[in-house]
Amino acid sequence: MQNQQVEQVITMMSEGYLASFRSIEKTLTHVANTFGMGWSALSILYQISNGTNLSTSDLTHTNNISKGAISLQLTELLNRNLIKIREDDHDRRRHILELTKRGQSLANRVRVQAGEIAQSVVNNMSLDEMQRLHTDFALFAQTLSDTSIK
Repeated sequence: MQNQQVEQVITMMSEGYLASFRSIEKTLTHVANTFGMGWSALSILYQISNGTNLSTSDLTHTNNISKGAISLQLTELLNRNLIKIREDDHDRRRHILELTKRGQSLANRVRVQAGEIAQSVVNNMSLDEMQRLHTDFALFAQTLSDTSIK
């Protein structure tokens, strides 16, 4: 019985999931091409636009990635004049990330697009289904991450 379940999971992962992952990857690539930057940088931009007094450390913690990875995204946003960094008035060691006017304009475009995508999802799935998918997908991703590859 367990071997049959394992075989079914292998089939789902090699056929159905692979096609779904490719579809998601294709959509993310299209979004990146449309907005002229990678999905990760757009996500960081969006988070800065929604946050208050966010720092690099805040983004590192929220996204569960290294400071180096966040720094790469922030460098791209800085080079494109989408964000600026200012010293925290209460703690000079802390640097606050803010959007420039250009960054706010792009964040607004991203917000509109995100709303259209979310509406499409809501038209096809209930909120309960989406929440269950979110939880299950996170568990699936964590399980894959925790499985050693030899």
